[in-house]
Amino acid sequence: MQTWAKRGIQTALVTGGLLMLGTGIASADEGGNPDSPAGPLDLNVNIPVDIEQNAIGTPLGQLDMPGYKGEISTKPVTEPLKKALAPLTKAAKPVTDAAKPATDVAKKAAGAATKAADTTVKAGQAMGKGDIAQGVGEITDPNFTLTDDAFKGNKVSGDVTVPVQIAGNAVAALGDAEVDGSEATQTYEHNQDVATDGSHSGLAGNAVALDWALPVQLAGNAIGGAGGSARTKGSASQSVVETGNTSTDGTGSGTSGNVVAPQFATPIQVTGNAVSGLLANAYSEYDADTNAEAGGWIQSDGDGGSVTGNVVGAPIALPVKLNGNAVTAWGSDADTVSNSVADATAGGTTPGLNDIPSYIQTHGDKSFVAGNIVQPQGSLVANVANNAASWIGNATTGNALGDYASAGSTSSTVKSGGFSSTTGDKSAGSGNLVDAPVALPVEACGIGGTYIGNAHALCDNTTDAVAGDGTYTTGNGSFLAGNDVAAQPALTPEVLGIGASHIGNASGTTSEEKNVKAGGYNGTQGNDGSAAGNLVQVPLAVPAEVLGVGGSYIGQGHGTATETKVVKAGGGGNTQDDNGLLDSNLVATPLSVPAQVFGVGASHIGRGTGEATTDTTSTAGGDVKATGDKAGASGNIGFVPASLPLQVHGLGGSFIGTGTGASENLTDSLAGGKAHATGKDSAVGGNIVQVPVAGAGTVFGDAAGLIALVSGESTNDVVSTAGGDSETDGDGGAVAGDVVSADAMPIAQVFGDAVAPLAKATGLGSNTTEVHSGGDITTSGVDGGGAGDIIDVPLAAVPQVFGDAVAAAGVADAVGNNTTTGTTGGKDVTDGEFGSLDGFDGQLPIGALVQVYDVPLALVAHAAAAATNDTTIENEPQIDLPIDGDELPIDVLPSLPQPEVPSIPGIGGKSLTGGGAALPALPALPSLPGVGQREDVPHTLPTDLPVTVPAVDSLPKLPVSLPTLTGVSNPMHTLPALNGVHLTPETAQAPATAEMPSTPLSLIQKFLAKFTGKKFHTM
Repeated sequence: MQTWAKRGIQTALVTGGLLMLGTGIASADEGGNPDSPAGPLDLNVNIPVDIEQNAIGTPLGQLDMPGYKGEISTKPVTEPLKKALAPLTKAAKPVTDAAKPATDVAKKAAGAATKAADTTVKAGQAMGKGDIAQGVGEITDPNFTLTDDAFKGNKVSGDVTVPVQIAGNAVAALGDAEVDGSEATQTYEHNQDVATDGSHSGLAGNAVALDWALPVQLAGNAIGGAGGSARTKGSASQSVVETGNTSTDGTGSGTSGNVVAPQFATPIQVTGNAVSGLLANAYSEYDADTNAEAGGWIQSDGDGGSVTGNVVGAPIALPVKLNGNAVTAWGSDADTVSNSVADATAGGTTPGLNDIPSYIQTHGDKSFVAGNIVQPQGSLVANVANNAASWIGNATTGNALGDYASAGSTSSTVKSGGFSSTTGDKSAGSGNLVDAPVALPVEACGIGGTYIGNAHALCDNTTDAVAGDGTYTTGNGSFLAGNDVAAQPALTPEVLGIGASHIGNASGTTSEEKNVKAGGYNGTQGNDGSAAGNLVQVPLAVPAEVLGVGGSYIGQGHGTATETKVVKAGGGGNTQDDNGLLDSNLVATPLSVPAQVFGVGASHIGRGTGEATTDTTSTAGGDVKATGDKAGASGNIGFVPASLPLQVHGLGGSFIGTGTGASENLTDSLAGGKAHATGKDSAVGGNIVQVPVAGAGTVFGDAAGLIALVSGESTNDVVSTAGGDSETDGDGGAVAGDVVSADAMPIAQVFGDAVAPLAKATGLGSNTTEVHSGGDITTSGVDGGGAGDIIDVPLAAVPQVFGDAVAAAGVADAVGNNTTTGTTGGKDVTDGEFGSLDGFDGQLPIGALVQVYDVPLALVAHAAAAATNDTTIENEPQIDLPIDGDELPIDVLPSLPQPEVPSIPGIGGKSLTGGGAALPALPALPSLPGVGQREDVPHTLPTDLPVTVPAVDSLPKLPVSLPTLTGVSNPMHTLPALNGVHLTPETAQAPATAEMPSTPLSLIQKFLAKFTGKKFHTM
């Protein structure tokens, strides 16, 4: 590169804000440098460049582009500035020399003063008054010592490294270009620790340390245009390490030892893509990998200081990937087989508390606003890989149409931060933590889309993203200290294995393995404190995705996906307090919400097919514990764990076309765990208020179409759990050890159904669902006041529709097999005395189970329904309303079972019903007039009204002849067959009651019968 060009780039970097002061650029093979920056300001921008084996096709032939390996640096511009600042950092000798005349004058003045004083003393002694001057002592010469560091150890250090690799690319511009067998390798490593000290000082030892690794890899891309052909084959490897640990000290100081450390690892990878334009061709077969590491661990100390030892750590790992995609337009062709790897690590660890590998360690004991930690930590991925898109052309990835299809692969391992700890004992506003680890891979892989063409994609994806870890702090004997707020989202928004077509053919096939984790266990203490040791947790696990979907509008779309996924947010929490006030309270809202759509086929004037198999484990939070013995308003728990899979899968749908969906689903969702508190001998301590919500909302194995052929087939296995057993203790306390619990269990499912208006629909759904909300509750309030009380309301709502067939001038076949098990709440145990309102136990289950299954409804059509049902709900709901397709006598109206009044235990575990005080009798319900009344029901309605019920034999017969419609002949004089029975004008009579088929009216009768229990005739 020309010298003038290099200097121009250097100047542009400086004027653009990337100022480098200090050591300048390190070479690509530079070893680690553990030393601190030479001065207070050290900012470096390093740009290693590797350009090789690129080609451009022209009408006259192929142009092989020149290569370049070197470095671009701002050092020539900034080095003079660094030298200008040197006297400010090490200026002891120049300043001493400049001050010498002044010190000499001072010495002479001091000598004169000493002689004058000595003369005065002698004169006094001669006059016999020596006692007056006996206190005069010796005066020493003044001395001036210059500090070695005028900036008192404060440092600003920044290293930004941007390696650029451009290799193996082929570009066809009105000609052919080919690169075959290219191999490119680029490495860069630089390590510079920042070590300073601000102890026993003021405004000293603070550090800002930026480490940013930003490799850019552009390799193995084929771009064909204007009738040219571009082909490339080879590999590229890139690695950059820009690290450094940061340590300082602010002990016994003011505004010292604080650290701000942004640490970014953000590789950008664009490799193995094939793009072709007008009547062109592009082909790439390429392997690429890139790796970025940035930052390190952080240590400080703020004991005995004010605004000292605080740390802000921001490790962000974010690979940005655009690899292995095939895009074509205007009658061209694009194909690629790409294998890519992009890894990123931000932050590091060293042995810390209890030898736990730790990211941040600091302290804030006996201090004010010290030892606090704020740490946003991000393990993120932005990935668009191995997708095919066509607009009037052909596009494939992974050799999707070849005889030996080999899916393109993409993978990332991403890690940020780690475990952090601090202390804030005997302090004010110290040792607090704000923790925000975020694990968020966003990915689109294996998608085929076309508009008048062919697009087929194959992709294998592997992702491992881990953000942060646990935390621990203490605030013993402190005010507003040792508190912890942790937001821990683990999310997986992605689109995989999609085939979408408009007047063409499209397919997408993906297999995936994914592990995503954010945060971990959080612990704190607040003994003998005030507003200390409190903990707030918000773990959020959301596997959100669309996969295995095929859709078409005037064409064919096929989507296939297989995945195994583990998503985990947080890891439980523990806080402890004795003899405190407003200490060690815990609020946790762990949410596990798998939100997924998969195995769906849909079309309009086309054919859509979707297939998917998923194995998902989603976990948010864990067990929680708080103690508040001998304290005030301490050790209380607010707990809202929610586990709610929301899934749609195995569906087939079409309007004038074909739609087929098939799925296999295995999902385990868990939110929270056990809750343990204690408030012995406390006031408003050790109480638990909780609302566990465990349920499932799923639609699967259904088919619906209009003028279509559709089918949906699914196997569903879901386990959903929220919360668990709860235990506390309020003995000897006031309003202590109480539990208020509402255990919710919503289960809403629709599966194995078929709807066919002018269509043929087949729905097959097999379901196994197990749900647990809350658990047993144990407490005690002996020798307390308003202590050890339980108010428990289990809530169950279970509406399910399965195995039903509806057809109108069509064919509907439905099969639904259901096994549902639900548990809400559990056993309650407490103890206490009536006089002080202790040990009250009130449990009131509320719920409804409504199921509609095995119901065929047909209108001039065929509808076949088959369903099995095995549903068990503990704490049996008051409303149990099964509606199935069994025929009922027309003169019977089924009744709604009368709910049993639940037993409400009373004080000290004694029941208010049964063995204890009886509840007042419920008022009798009036009967319907004319149906008859029970003897124990008052006659509140008149009974002398004439009521006659016609006998079945007197039902009117159908007319022997029916009028014919104008213009419609019926030479057979017969009515259409009804369920296989032909009715003629001569024989058309109402069938006997026992022979009447199941009709929508009979279903209504059955529904109403649940509410009355009375028999009646409909005519």
